[in-house]
Amino acid sequence: MVKAEEILKLSKQEKISLIEMIWDILDSEEEEDILTKEQQEEINRRIDSYERGEGKTYTWDEIKARLKF
Repeated sequence: MVKAEEILKLSKQEKISLIEMIWDILDSEEEEDILTKEQQEEINRRIDSYERGEGKTYTWDEIKARLKF
């Protein structure tokens, strides 16, 4: 395993390249390798609900307004 101290010694571009490489590896893995069975089932349930038109969507402005206390 690479130690944090080694990563901190890398240049900014080398760190970006490392992040890209890790992202590509994660992207190539099957969803089942990343998510638990329960998480995948919940995602599927939400997608099905959305596709049936049962979910409500919000604009970015509506979301921002709701977040202001």
